[in-house]
Amino acid sequence: MKSFPAFGILLKSRAGRQELFTLLEKNSGLPGPRANLELGYSFARAVVSLNLQEWQWEMILGMASMSPSKAPPNTSREYLPFCGIVALGALYAAGLPRPRRRAALAAIRSAASDPRWRTREASAMALQLIGEGDTGVLTEIVKDWMARASLLEMRAVVAGLAHPPILGDKAFALFCLGVSESILRRLSEAGSGERRTEEFRVLRQGLGYAISVFVEKAPEEGFAVLQKAARMDDDDVRWVVRENLKKKRIASRYPGPVQALLTQFSARGQG
Repeated sequence: MKSFPAFGILLKSRAGRQELFTLLEKNSGLPGPRANLELGYSFARAVVSLNLQEWQWEMILGMASMSPSKAPPNTSREYLPFCGIVALGALYAAGLPRPRRRAALAAIRSAASDPRWRTREASAMALQLIGEGDTGVLTEIVKDWMARASLLEMRAVVAGLAHPPILGDKAFALFCLGVSESILRRLSEAGSGERRTEEFRVLRQGLGYAISVFVEKAPEEGFAVLQKAARMDDDDVRWVVRENLKKKRIASRYPGPVQALLTQFSARGQG
């Protein structure tokens, strides 16, 4: 991974802020198909290493809250809110004081519903970093969000949870399966108008891979969730099940249960 030692210097000086932004933009990989994720994580690590002063904290919050008009999609400028959100996740995991934790989490949650897909992805990545620090903390965050989550917030949740490094504990994997079941029920309750929205499409797409990540960690309980979903009279939910069955992580390891579900679909003429 490429190292950017200049972060340590630029982050300690108010005068270096513009140079810092220029460095991030220049090495962002944008515009283009793939942003520089390694650089984003490197920036987050550099931020965590600081004894954050108020102006540094405000700078990072300012980056995270840059609007689409100030940081348009698929431009190098869009990389700044991306890095800001990821850094907030790393800071939260490292133990922010309570007032800053509230502000950080509010920014991460707001990013989950941003019109820019990279900013939404940064929200999920921030949740993953929080989970790497403490899955118990992430569990409480997810419970709070799910109580009144929008479709895009649900997408951030399921993408944030579908992170193998945080799924070593089976109890947490079972929690993730429970969250998936709740989201599948929400999917099945959507009206025809809502199903035509971009938010619904994005959530359905996320579920189409994420559940297989949880099933791999808790196969018996995971296939029970897929079987239950497959019996639902809902085309979108069944699409989610079929997409997960295609994933090699479970198709190659658990061919028996996968084939049984595929046979069930074929018997119903849903191939």
